[in-house]
Order: sequence, then structure tokens, then C-alpha cells
Amino acid sequence: MRPQMKHESLRRFYSPFNCKTYDISLPDIRDKRCWGSSHGWLVTLGANFEMHLLNPLSGGQVSLPPLHKCPNLNLVYSGKGFRDSFVYKVILSASPCSSDCVIFAIYADNWKMAFVKPGDILWTPLSCIRGNVDDAMCHDGKFYAIDTFREILIWDLAGSFLKRITFTPSREMDNLVYVTTYLVEIEGQIYSIMRLLVDTRITYTPCLSTWCFKDYKLDVYNENLEEVKSLGDWPIFVGNSHSFSISCATYSEYKSNCIYFTDDLSGVQYNAAFSYDMGIYSVQSGRVQPIHQEDVSDFAFLLPLWIIPSLS
Repeated sequence: MRPQMKHESLRRFYSPFNCKTYDISLPDIRDKRCWGSSHGWLVTLGANFEMHLLNPLSGGQVSLPPLHKCPNLNLVYSGKGFRDSFVYKVILSASPCSSDCVIFAIYADNWKMAFVKPGDILWTPLSCIRGNVDDAMCHDGKFYAIDTFREILIWDLAGSFLKRITFTPSREMDNLVYVTTYLVEIEGQIYSIMRLLVDTRITYTPCLSTWCFKDYKLDVYNENLEEVKSLGDWPIFVGNSHSFSISCATYSEYKSNCIYFTDDLSGVQYNAAFSYDMGIYSVQSGRVQPIHQEDVSDFAFLLPLWIIPSLS
């Protein structure tokens, strides 16, 4: 989904496999921050602190408890500041129609996390975080998060901390400006997808550009992270949404062994000057195929995102 361009209700959806665009009127997300998912739903946050789940096709909405009243916050922020930059990422693990649905929020300069399930009246904070959290997921009855120390943190479904697994970063990252990491499930296994970026600024305006990805398979039991050179028949999607994979056996129009990525740093870490950092990365060749772009949004906090449409 393309970001909102002006104070308008029309949003443009772009399909990378057929290069077609579709315009949908969505007045309920106008001027709201959005995060995408593979379940057909968006997470929205307004300048009035209100958070919702919204299905852009069916129009269905689910209200979420106010995150700014989470017990681990002593907030001195305006509603606009909270929407624009205080919340880094909100992750939807499943459709709200599913009993497995959990919503994670990463906020306060990525130092805090909380989760909520549809029907809860309060967010539940997650403890033992000591680094900036990049991503989170729900897998096999546990919560997982990965931080900037390359530590994977694990909690049970009640939010009780279970363990911390630490991995040594590659020396290859020493000269890079920025590294961010995603957690994604592929065929029942957890993978850590490391995105390496460089500063391609021409003027004093920073512009981070994706250089490559490093992919690792996580063995929680043996506390081992093994680098893999192929994702097989699976394209994965990362960026301003929850990280997910799909099978080319089901979605044959997509490219296998590729990483589809959107910009998830502009507006949070810096303002995009001319374009967003987005494309399709081939794990086999190490090359990036650009994705067609339009103008940068008038609103720095609005970014492109991935969503798989669904009426359920």
C-alpha cells in the first residue's frame, strides 16, 4: 500500500507481480500511521492516541486499548508526536478473527515492548529488554524479539521472560551505517533476516540504502544461528509491517528465493528526501531490482507497507 500523499482518503495499492495499481477510498485511515500484515488487516494509529485494526476490503474494524496508558509508560508526549515517531512498529501475528491473534508494539525509541490480544482492556508490558528491539513475532506458543545486540529474547504467552540467546555479529558489519534485523517464519522454522544499509547521501540529508541481506536459520534448542545461502521456494516480505513468508507453490507469480523490502526507517530515523528504500533482493545474485515508486508522501510518518488482501 502506498503512503497517503495529501489530506485525502484515496489510497493506492500496487502489486509488484503485475505492476498494476488499484485505488481504494479509505477515509478511516486518513492522516493515520499504518502498519501492514499478511492477514488482510492494517494496524492504525491516530493523533488522538486511538489504535484500531482495519480490513481495507471489508471495512471491518477492531478497537485496541490505548497504548499510551500502558503500565511501563510515564508519557509526556502529544498525540501527534506519539503517532509520528514514538511508536516504531506494531506487529499483527494473525487475523483478529483467529484465537492466535496477538498484537505487538515496539515503542519509546525501540526500548520498550508490549502485547495485547483482541478483547483485552490493557496492554501487557514485556520485561528484560536491554537493547533497541528491531522486530518481534509469535511462534509455537512463545513470543520472540530480536534487538540491536543480536540477542533473541523469548517470553511465554503470559509475558513471563524465559531466556536470552546471544549471537556474535559478523565483522562485515563494522563499516556499515545501519543494520536492522527481522524475524520471519519459513516452513515452521524461525529465520533471522539481517538488512545491511549504507549512507548514500549526496548532500547533508541522510539517505540509507539497502546494500544486501544476510539470512540465518535459528536453532533455539541448541542456541545456534546458521547462515543460509538460499531461501528455497520462499519469498519473504519485510519492512513497515510484520515480517512474513509465502510459498511460490501457492503464489506462483512471486519470485522465489527473494526478499521484498520496503522502507521502514524514513520518518522515524530520518525524512526521505527523494525516494523510499524499497525493492526486490535476489538472494542468489545479491542484486536489487527496484520497485516502481511515486512521489514521497507529504507526511514523513507515512511509509509504504506490505499487505495481502483478505476479506476474512
